[in-house]
Amino acid sequence: MKLNKKIKRVGIVAGVLLIALIGIGKAFDIPVLSTGVNYVLYPFEKGITLITNGTSQIYERFKKVDELIAENKALKEEVDQLRAKQVVAERVSDDLKRLRSALDMKEVYVDYAGIGANVIGRDYGNWNKVYTIDVGINQNVQNNSVVLADGGLVGHVEEATNVSSKVITLLDSRSAVGIEVSRTGDVGILRGDIELANDGLCLLEINGESEIVKNDQIITSNLSDVYPPGILIGKVEEVKVNSNDLVTYAYVRPVVDFEHLKQVLVISADDQ
Repeated sequence: MKLNKKIKRVGIVAGVLLIALIGIGKAFDIPVLSTGVNYVLYPFEKGITLITNGTSQIYERFKKVDELIAENKALKEEVDQLRAKQVVAERVSDDLKRLRSALDMKEVYVDYAGIGANVIGRDYGNWNKVYTIDVGINQNVQNNSVVLADGGLVGHVEEATNVSSKVITLLDSRSAVGIEVSRTGDVGILRGDIELANDGLCLLEINGESEIVKNDQIITSNLSDVYPPGILIGKVEEVKVNSNDLVTYAYVRPVVDFEHLKQVLVISADDQ
C-alpha cells in the first residue's frame, strides 16, 4: 500500500515538473525543452491530424456523392424532357403525313366532292370491322358514300345519321368489292374474311386462268355499284394454289393502316 502511494506521489511530482518544463520551454523559447515538448506532444498531434484529415476526406467524398446525385437527377430530367419533345415531334410528323395524304387523295379524286372526317369510334368484333366518323347527312354524307385514307380504299358508309356515320371497312366479313388486277386487267371479288382480318388481310377470288402473282396491285373495277373504278386497294401478298382450276385465291393487304386510322376522306354519293 505504501509503495503504491509513493508511486502515485512520484507520478504527480513528475507530471507537475513536466508541465512546468513545458511551460518554461515555451515561454523562454528554450530549444531543448521545446524539443522535449514536441516529442511528448507528437503522438497526440499526429492522432489529431489523422482524425482531421480523415474527417475532411470523408466530407469531401460525401460532397462528391451529393454532387453526382444532383447531376444524375438533372440528367434524368433533361432526358425526360427530350423524350417528351420527341413524342410531340413524332405526333406532329404523323399529323402532317396524314394531312399530306388527304391532300394527295383530293388531287387524285379531284372529280369528286370530298370532305375530311375524323374517326371517333371503332367496332372491331369477330365479324364486324366498323368505324364511326364525325360527319353525316348534314355534311352531304349518305349511305354508300366511299371512304378513303392513306391513298387507298377504306370502305363505304353503311349508315349515315345527321352528325355521324358508320363505315364498313374492307376487312369486315360483309364487305365485297369488285376489283381489277392493275397489271393484267383480270377482274374478281375481294371479300372480308374473319380469320384473315386479324392479320390485316382480305381474300381475293379471281378466275383460275388469271396470271396473278405476288405484289400485283389491286384497284377497284368498273363493275361495282358502290365504288368508282381505279381506287387503289392494296397488293397481293400470297397466291394460294387451288385444286379447282375455275377459281384462284389470293391474300391481299390493303394500303390503309386500319390499326392506326384517324382521319379519312369521304366522297359524296351524289358525285360518284
